[in-house]
Amino acid sequence: MTFSFPEGLAPEVYPLAWLVGGWRGPGFLEYPDIPKRPIVSEVTFDHDGGPYLLYRATTWLLDGELDSIEERVDLDTLRPGQLWSSESGYWRVTPRPPDDASALTEQPSAPGTVPSEIEVLLADPSGHVSVYLGQAQGPRVELATDVVARTNFGAEVTAASRIYGLVQSELFWAWDLAAFGHELQSYASGRLQRL
Repeated sequence: MTFSFPEGLAPEVYPLAWLVGGWRGPGFLEYPDIPKRPIVSEVTFDHDGGPYLLYRATTWLLDGELDSIEERVDLDTLRPGQLWSSESGYWRVTPRPPDDASALTEQPSAPGTVPSEIEVLLADPSGHVSVYLGQAQGPRVELATDVVARTNFGAEVTAASRIYGLVQSELFWAWDLAAFGHELQSYASGRLQRL
């Protein structure tokens, strides 16, 4: 399958172009005091021509059973139940300072071979906002929180990390969380298909 950049996408976010679109699929969440539960997640990466991606994600508890995410599922069989969480924000590639003059004579690296530094700003209605820093290299993103701020009554989240990777046209993701007095540990993961 040939990849083409989405029309109107700002060149600054080309390292993230493979994420653009809608994604949906099953997963699991589990955390201390939260028993393992199957979930359905829907994620959208969009753009408006600015040097960033617009991001929106919603997660519901799954109505029904799910044994694993190893097998590809028919998206029509995933029935969202109770809303679990949602978040929105912006993803952008950190601008690079101009290199010295000697770099102008070097051959450019193949696409995806040099990591791009990225910044992600996320907000959710549980009363906290997070700034993630990380890298995108090829179809893989690794992020860790730099700052987490919350309102007086916001969820007690102190740190998080996330990984996204494209494997055989599916978006695999994992989210580790430090919250409610617990150390950083696995919170949720899933496997998304492009809509």
